[in-house]
Amino acid sequence: MELTERKLQILQAIVSDFILTAEPVGSRTLSRKYDMGISPATIRNEMADLEDMGYLTHPHTSAGRVPSDKAYRLYVNKLMEKYELAESEKKRIRATLNANINELEKTIRHASELLSELTNLTSFATMQEDMYRVQLFLEGMTRMFSHPEFNSVERARDFLSMVDHKDDFTATISRRDDGITITIGGENPGEIMPDSSIISATYHVGGYYVGKLGVIGPTRMRYGEITSVIEYMTKNLDRSFRMLEDGEGKGKEK
Repeated sequence: MELTERKLQILQAIVSDFILTAEPVGSRTLSRKYDMGISPATIRNEMADLEDMGYLTHPHTSAGRVPSDKAYRLYVNKLMEKYELAESEKKRIRATLNANINELEKTIRHASELLSELTNLTSFATMQEDMYRVQLFLEGMTRMFSHPEFNSVERARDFLSMVDHKDDFTATISRRDDGITITIGGENPGEIMPDSSIISATYHVGGYYVGKLGVIGPTRMRYGEITSVIEYMTKNLDRSFRMLEDGEGKGKEK
């Protein structure tokens, strides 16, 4: 079955709507919210095709559909719109990173705290101390429980168990690819909860690799916005430390 432009348009609308509402999406909702120029019956048929293709799932308690991991992967790779940070957000990030720029550990911890606050997710940062030791910072663990996916006692227990095994979690994060990396649901290792996604990026100091900065949250997360925040943070971390080094160098030359 072919993934036509119309199917892509419908799938993008479903993913976007579900990310915002956490409610299964029906054909009437799409017809009412989005001007697609087609009837609810046509949308319903296309949704049935998308379900057959593995992009949507059908909760037993609702007539609506929700995106699968496969849908989120397609969304991230092809359909996700670029998010431009507001100037106020950029200024806040730069101020946080520059506040304790002489102290690497404090700067990284504050960056992780701000990332959790801006995304309303649990954030993490690793810092390579030497060849064998990696320090892990985790912030905003209780923020996970504000999302409906983690309201159940079982899901909350699974999440706390995962972060409680800090050494395993640190090793998993440290092994992630360089640059911006997004892993969705079942793409994550077995010790990571299957209904979670991780977005991470590498950060450098003076051009040298130091660690990873990112978030973990439900697969229903604002991928475009969060990716932009993490990307801006990691780029400015390196830039801030380079400016510090240049300033120190000039001072020594004088």
